[in-house]
Amino acid sequence: MSIYGAMFSGVSGLAAQSQALGMISDNISNVNTVGYKGTKAQFQTLVTEAASRSTYSPGGVRSSPNQMIDRQGLLQGSSSPTDVALVGNGFFVVNQAANPGVGNNYMYTRAGHFTTDSNGNLTQNGYYLQGWRLDNQGNLPPNTNLLQSLETVNVSNLTGTARPTSNIQWALNLPANDITGSTHDTSVQLYDKQGTTQVMNMTWAKTGANTWTLLGSLAGGGNYASDDTGAATFATATTNYFPTATLSDTSNFGLTAASGNISGLVGPFTVNAPGGAPPNSTTITVNIGATAFTATVPTVAGNDLTNTDQLTFTDGAGGSFTLDLNGASTYDLDVAGDRTALATNLGAAFTTVNFQNNATNGVPLATVTFNADGTLGGIVPTAPYATVDTNNHLNFLVDYDNDPLTNSSQDRQQVTLDLGTPGMPDGVTQFAGEYAAKVNAQDGLTYGSFTGISINEDGIVTALFDNGEQRDIFKLPIATFRNPNGLAAQNGNAYQTTTYSGDPVLLEANTAGAGKVSPSSLESSTVDLAEEFTNMIITQRAYSASAKVITTADDMLNELLQIRR
Repeated sequence: MSIYGAMFSGVSGLAAQSQALGMISDNISNVNTVGYKGTKAQFQTLVTEAASRSTYSPGGVRSSPNQMIDRQGLLQGSSSPTDVALVGNGFFVVNQAANPGVGNNYMYTRAGHFTTDSNGNLTQNGYYLQGWRLDNQGNLPPNTNLLQSLETVNVSNLTGTARPTSNIQWALNLPANDITGSTHDTSVQLYDKQGTTQVMNMTWAKTGANTWTLLGSLAGGGNYASDDTGAATFATATTNYFPTATLSDTSNFGLTAASGNISGLVGPFTVNAPGGAPPNSTTITVNIGATAFTATVPTVAGNDLTNTDQLTFTDGAGGSFTLDLNGASTYDLDVAGDRTALATNLGAAFTTVNFQNNATNGVPLATVTFNADGTLGGIVPTAPYATVDTNNHLNFLVDYDNDPLTNSSQDRQQVTLDLGTPGMPDGVTQFAGEYAAKVNAQDGLTYGSFTGISINEDGIVTALFDNGEQRDIFKLPIATFRNPNGLAAQNGNAYQTTTYSGDPVLLEANTAGAGKVSPSSLESSTVDLAEEFTNMIITQRAYSASAKVITTADDMLNELLQIRR
């Protein structure tokens, strides 16, 4: 009966409008929720029978939510370096576990309000931000298309490091009107491998027309080192003795052997710091130019001649007889004819080491010539202290130890000096005017402590140190879906994959259709309060109308019942 159908249709209208009001209330309550996507009610008809010209059977209505996850929200600025937003397609990847494993579900979010927890993990609403860990060269791990290539972004245990100076860019002008013999000095600050500040003194000496010699020295007695590795001379010592005895009438003779030990030193040798000699070694201390160093060499024990000597008797026919001398005072031996005794004992080999002074302070590094127009002409390095590479840069080694001996077992610091481009008015020039010099750049750093992180538009997480060093440690992937509106909403403003959304595709930011990262900003809720209030009024009226349908149907039923009375 149509009256009953109208009543049930009104009931369905009440249910549908109630659900719509619930969606509106959620939208209004999340108007300030970062990354929230507003939900709209979609109404669908319910049909019980197909209508005809003579009959109609009411069915009603039902509502379903449509969250519109792919809708872009407005960006709002933030003062936190760990706040990030997405502009365009995609989601950040998060996980409920700090160390994701089997059974831990990956989630996806547009809410980029991340903070660092007590363990150094970046988290948001109980979810841990996932990223690709970069190696020391900034390279991504293999298989970046797999979720297993991700790990929780963690910024703990980031220790600072020092960086030795390896490149220096120099800009200076040498006065063109200087006479031969003029000199100009400049101090350049650089850093050694421990991050300690060192001072390199550079002197320009004019040796002719448009020709200058560059000399270098290190404050505190440091040295420029050549590639000469020193020398060692090995020798062998042999101790022989040939005691000769003459037979007497009684056939008795005396033989006296040398006694004591003969010891020597044998190569190879190593140069060690004082007090650092290994066991079973002998340390020799030598002075060169009033600068002490030590050489540690292995030793061989000497032979005790009184215990290891042998007495050999030979005859002219090639026969021989050997008697071991073991320290006894008398030996009995009957021999016919004349005999000559020969005893030989080889001493241990020993080594003579000649050390060479191969580090020098205040050396000429190069001869620099200039063109007639004042631009750099050419650089001729001074061997063996310096070389020039294919980029026309001057390369030399520096030994900071305050002694003239360079230990080749330890890496010496190579410094590359960029004097400019030949034929161009950059770097070092020779123009009329005063001497002026400055270091444009040098890449050395003192030791730095971790101070925080930054995230750029490509999603690269960079660790910052108070010495100016920056180290890329992670890169945030952007997860994209064929149907992002098919994702299932979860607590904490996160989403989970469904059969309607499809599997995620991990991409680098701003590539292949993925959105870009907006640093220090957050994506606002997509809720429009004015629109929600309007929808609330409409929903209220629709609800009242559905209720009116029910009361009207009830009145009609009452009228029907009155007929019998």
